[in-house]
Amino acid sequence: MVLKFHYLPLNFNFLKHVFHQINLGKTPIRIFHNYFLKGVNISGKTIDIGSGKHSSYFKFMQSNKTQIFYADKFQSKEENFIKVDLEQKMPIEDQTFDTVLLFNVLEHVKNYNNLLKEINRILKPGGKFEIFVPFMHRYHEDPEDYLRPTHTYLFEILKNNNFKVSTNVIGVGPFTVISEILIKYFKFKIFKFPILIIFLILDKIMKLFSKDFNTFYLGVHCSCTKQ
Repeated sequence: MVLKFHYLPLNFNFLKHVFHQINLGKTPIRIFHNYFLKGVNISGKTIDIGSGKHSSYFKFMQSNKTQIFYADKFQSKEENFIKVDLEQKMPIEDQTFDTVLLFNVLEHVKNYNNLLKEINRILKPGGKFEIFVPFMHRYHEDPEDYLRPTHTYLFEILKNNNFKVSTNVIGVGPFTVISEILIKYFKFKIFKFPILIIFLILDKIMKLFSKDFNTFYLGVHCSCTKQ
């Protein structure tokens, strides 16, 4: 397993990113994952599964000649939209897409192994599959909430569904995890930025002394290739 821990840099570009994202009302897990996505490239015929059609993360990823399709349970007459039931076989032909995105969705799917098989089926040979799943995160229905896989379990279920997997652990550190829990309770955005930065600084210090620092994290992003 290729495993990387995505430590957050406290440089100007990152702080600017955090400030802007807080002003947009994003939570820490979204802020940190969006920052990570700046290093992710997508291309070709791409389908974004289960997130609706208003995802902001596309502006962070690098794209090259990308045609975006969307798949969700809701009915829509919009162009490039496919209605799907993620617990069942999707109405999509084999080997249709170059890239599949599945962000903050797998935890809501009870029959998740079937969904991963379906994603493998609709991908072209050598196609890319980018997936993000929260770990230390609150219970949230949409319409239900089932799964919090560790990075090792997510790797196993992806490998067992015929993917080559590179694993990235996002939002590492105990204070970073605490920030996701507490930040939303501060009503005024002006307080959220300095409080979040303080938490991140505390994690920089904690990392120097803690032996279990990497066991605290907000989520896992896997970049996969269909084998």
